[in-house]
Amino acid sequence: MDIKPKHLIQTIIPLIVVVFLSLSYVGYSDLKVSRAAAYQQAKDNVSVANEYLKIHFNSVENHLYLLGQILVRDVVIDEYIAMGDALIANQKKLSEVGLYSQGSYYGTHGIEVHNVASKMENRPWYNPNSKVGESYISPIYMSRTTDKWSVTVVKVIEMANKQLAYILLETDVTELYKQLALLKTMKNGYVYVVDVNSRQIIMHPDHSRIGSLSVSVEPELLQSIQEGETQGAIDGYMYKMRWKFSVYDADNAFGWILLSGTITQDITSQAFNLGAVSITLFCVIGIMVLINLISKRVHNNGRLLTEVDGLVALDQRLNAMIKDLVPCESVILFTYNEDHHEYVDVHKRYTFSQETVERFLTLDKRQSMRVSVSNRNDLIARHISPTRAVFRVPLIINEQLQGIVYLLRTPVVLPWFVNIYRIYAQGALNHVLLRQRIKNKDQMTNLMNKNYLRSHIQQVLMKNQTGYYLAMLDIDDFKMINDGLGHLFGDQVILSVAEKLKEVMPDQAIIARYGGDEFSIMFMAESRIAADSKLQALRRALSQSQVHFNGKKASYTVSVGFAEVQGELDSVISLADNALYKAKKNKPSKVCLHDMGYGPCRYYQCDDDLNTTSRKSDECLPCGNALDSGHAASRNLEAV
Repeated sequence: MDIKPKHLIQTIIPLIVVVFLSLSYVGYSDLKVSRAAAYQQAKDNVSVANEYLKIHFNSVENHLYLLGQILVRDVVIDEYIAMGDALIANQKKLSEVGLYSQGSYYGTHGIEVHNVASKMENRPWYNPNSKVGESYISPIYMSRTTDKWSVTVVKVIEMANKQLAYILLETDVTELYKQLALLKTMKNGYVYVVDVNSRQIIMHPDHSRIGSLSVSVEPELLQSIQEGETQGAIDGYMYKMRWKFSVYDADNAFGWILLSGTITQDITSQAFNLGAVSITLFCVIGIMVLINLISKRVHNNGRLLTEVDGLVALDQRLNAMIKDLVPCESVILFTYNEDHHEYVDVHKRYTFSQETVERFLTLDKRQSMRVSVSNRNDLIARHISPTRAVFRVPLIINEQLQGIVYLLRTPVVLPWFVNIYRIYAQGALNHVLLRQRIKNKDQMTNLMNKNYLRSHIQQVLMKNQTGYYLAMLDIDDFKMINDGLGHLFGDQVILSVAEKLKEVMPDQAIIARYGGDEFSIMFMAESRIAADSKLQALRRALSQSQVHFNGKKASYTVSVGFAEVQGELDSVISLADNALYKAKKNKPSKVCLHDMGYGPCRYYQCDDDLNTTSRKSDECLPCGNALDSGHAASRNLEAV
């Protein structure tokens, strides 16, 4: 068959049209998926920001209540201001405590002004129509005292002398925003906050914008919000010569609009990057189909990645997604533990100190790269894959190395493919870590909380690990401290205990505030005697501590009960709790062993007898029915 040039030309033109249409479809499809992922990420950011602000203002309300009790009992303004000074000294987000009553204003930083009733209308936090018991948040304003942008929570109370008083607690919004600044939408997005009444910007990464009118929130949007449309999206507005979008939520008790968005270039750039790879379609139409399928799969999986809410789920999803994209034996995710300053894999098989990791993973090497066997400065790669090359993907959040993903036994991987997942993985890890910080931390002491402790005890039990002990610690006569010296003094005692626990116990111990004045510690020891020795040293260290606060000082003691971590979670906690009860009952300080390992008789040995092997019959104190013989040999419980 004689093929003429015109036939080739006639064939090429339709082929170019097909390729062009295919490329257009790929770009449009990727653009839709990227847009959906960006909107979902922005919604998640707004949700997390809303929870964070709820926690902060609930804490402020609690502080105001405690401060107000001083004035309700007796009008002692000096004590009120002294408590305010102490509160501000310990809370960076709080900048001023004040009191206005009968034409006089008293504040921290030594402020005392009289005959100012005629000037109160100019104060942004003053509302003359407020009733007793009401509290409200002021508009944004520049504080004359601190020279910082602030909002104030105000509560109206009736003092002991039957006079009305406005008590207020001022928040520095730039300090409050530091945690919200961690929430990113794609590459250039951020969270910001706008007043629903005035359109003034309350929080923004560019502090020069605070107090000015929002570009994205127009009067028409405020009208829609007032009509009940409190959630939605703002599409296509111009700011600094860039088109942007934002997702908003005004359904909150602050009177604010929470927004998160990014420039549309973030969305289109990902689609265009995928389109650039799709140029290979000009060579082989089959490659076009393959790239299209890969592109869809990557973005769909990336969107799913942002929905995970825990490190284990993130690790599982990463494994599934990356193995779906490239052939590899396994994927190992390491995350940074800020409490112990170390990098640990999700399943806690490997642990490396921060200093060790930063020694080989310097700032100039934090890009996705293949680590060969001949170049093994990477200590982690040497341990997890001694004889085969690995692919390393650092996860950077706010210029900090928060995680590392290792792909084991994988052929040469195009960094472009991996970097797509890296973007999603960094965003997902940021969400998980922030959620965990809010979920697992005790807001007052910055220790871990009960949920975190229980999950780690469960892990030890599931792995049948031995040598772990759980201690329950309780401050003796804490109610008397609160009643006699005040709740703010009691808070200082709790903070003192928390600091002493971190100072005395080893770094590997998990220290948690279990609730109220009760703390829990899970730690390792070679034996029950060694565990008891550690806790005795802790008890003595705490008994030697003194708390000085607001011209008052006090010492305190604690009671401790502990049990070996074995069996079932609730059983371990119950045993340690029973030992704590026995320790408190045996005050003054004694060490008691609740032994259930030698037959049906449950009995206590106290003080010096704990370290001996002899058991005297007169020390055997019945304390309940005999244990089931199947468990009697595996339960023992101690009390300090």
